[in-house]
Amino acid sequence: MPQAEAFLKEQEPYCPGAAARFIENAGNHVWISRLPALLLYSHRTLYPVFHLPRSAAAECIGGVSLPPFFSLIQSGAPLHAMQGLAEDVDLLETGLNKKGFFASSICDYELHSFDGPPRDDGGPPGLVIRRPEAADINGLFPLQQDYEAQEVIPEGAVFNPAACRRSLELLVGEGTMLIAELEGRIAGKININARSFTRFQIGGVYVLPELRNLGIARAMTAALIRKYRPLKQKFSLFVKKTNAPARRAYRSIGFAKIADYRINYYLRPRS
Repeated sequence: MPQAEAFLKEQEPYCPGAAARFIENAGNHVWISRLPALLLYSHRTLYPVFHLPRSAAAECIGGVSLPPFFSLIQSGAPLHAMQGLAEDVDLLETGLNKKGFFASSICDYELHSFDGPPRDDGGPPGLVIRRPEAADINGLFPLQQDYEAQEVIPEGAVFNPAACRRSLELLVGEGTMLIAELEGRIAGKININARSFTRFQIGGVYVLPELRNLGIARAMTAALIRKYRPLKQKFSLFVKKTNAPARRAYRSIGFAKIADYRINYYLRPRS
């Protein structure tokens, strides 16, 4: 485990999700090779962390000795998703295909990183950004519901309103969310959705469709960074490649793309 931790710290900018799950250590299974390269299985998700030349990465999962993860999954451990650098996910997908697992949907993102003060952006006149309270949950729920339906729930999966509301209640209780109000109406939301060794991963960003292109998402992101910057942490996020307005907004704050990121979803294995 010390070797795995050292490797994740070295690769942290490229694997904030895997590093956060490793720290949580909630029922994790970890495999690390001598190269090193690492696989983490946590919360029904595989996280490959290779960041190696493709030939070396292929060596660590190829040949006659595949990682024990494949046996683990085949013996009954559920596989919901795999996420990581696009090249790493693509490589491990080849091994999963050989074991009868095929992605039902694939989402491509840009992985962005930021370390510095955000460029000031107050958003439209009258915008108020604050921490939500329990009394805001009913007003926030439609935003959280739309966010999960559009950004979280993979194609073909069934949306669970009760689970959505529970996750919202937990986020509000944790104090890692900010909301934006415009003319007394909740216009947007943002939160920290993972914490690794030296990074906060920003997620849950959603603005009401009719209030987009006003700078609200940019203002919320800058406010969240200012809130946590005194802790001397860096920031990561991934944004869909198809979401050009969001990519422009993050670049305007100071984020820079460092890699292509991918999430594969597995609703059911094929026999």
